[in-house]
Amino acid sequence: MTNSLKSLLLMSALAALSGCAAGFNGQNEALTIQEEHPISVDSQTVTMTISAGKIAGGATALDKARLRAFASSYMQNGHGALTVTAPSDAQGAADAVRAELDSVGVPVEAIALADYRGNGASASDVILSYTRYVATPSACGVWEGMRERDYRNMRTPNFGCATQNNLAAMIGDPHDLIAPADMTDPDAATRILKVTKFRKGEVTSTETDSEIETQVSK
Repeated sequence: MTNSLKSLLLMSALAALSGCAAGFNGQNEALTIQEEHPISVDSQTVTMTISAGKIAGGATALDKARLRAFASSYMQNGHGALTVTAPSDAQGAADAVRAELDSVGVPVEAIALADYRGNGASASDVILSYTRYVATPSACGVWEGMRERDYRNMRTPNFGCATQNNLAAMIGDPHDLIAPADMTDPDAATRILKVTKFRKGEVTSTETDSEIETQVSK
């Protein structure tokens, strides 16, 4: 084998090795899935309007059902106070709404009262509002840079995008993506019951129902 042929083969091998090694640790590969397909969490104000005259004269069954549904939505997704804004000359209606909200489970300390002055028919409305958070994922379907063959075996631009979109759709409270939820208070009654049973020498674990049959598929 001549020296020129050896040199040519050596240069070809070096070129192949340099081509395979290029691009494995590029700028795009340094991004995590969360950074490449981020989920944005934004605050949103939820409002409901109800006539102050209806509340002052006695809320109808439909009005009470709307208040219950709004209160349930606040208890599940709301952050901060539930604000009840009423006309300055209709504070009695605001008090009635607060009492109705309290009766369906909204703590009184979580309800904030406010007033406003206005003209026209809208000035006789009581406005309920609270803040919730909404998760918005990035759009999938980015096919730029896709090739039929990619010997580097790099991840595609869409890798992880579907998982991020599913997470944004399934999460109960998007605010948890910003900061973890506060821990609830421990159940003191359950603790006392377990300690009492332990002192008496009784079984503290949950009893198993012998009538329940468990089937395991093969």
